Amino acid sequence: MKKTVSLLSFIIACVSANAQNPTEPLIDRSLVFDIINICGVLSVVYLISNFILQMTKRNLDYRLKNKIIDKGTPENIATQILQQTDKKEDRNFILQWIFVLVGIGTGVTITNFTRPIGLHSVAIMAFSVAAGFAVYYLLTKRTEK
Repeated sequence: MKKTVSLLSFIIACVSANAQNPTEPLIDRSLVFDIINICGVLSVVYLISNFILQMTKRNLDYRLKNKIIDKGTPENIATQILQQTDKKEDRNFILQWIFVLVGIGTGVTITNFTRPIGLHSVAIMAFSVAAGFAVYYLLTKRTEK
């Protein structure tokens, strides 16, 4: 019981000490700035780690293929394992990244022209990345036919 009362009094003391003018969180420019910075850093870390992962995968595939050839594996097994990856799949992966990066670049450019940076900037970025994905989807859908 003492712990509950002391915890409750501590929470009330913290809340009363933090009494400030009530402002909306989206008007607070520092919060929006921090959110945009955090999202930017996470996006860059994702892009870099994905690039490193793809390069590592390609290097390990290359090494595996060389070892299979060096060991003299039977021809039918080697052809199944060493099948070339679908060039269309590689092309689609590259196109996806191109459209996403073009969407990001377009969003940053539009945001630069519509200063000050705020909540509308986040919406512009979201719509431009979504437009990049939509163009990619429509292009791949059209090429599949």
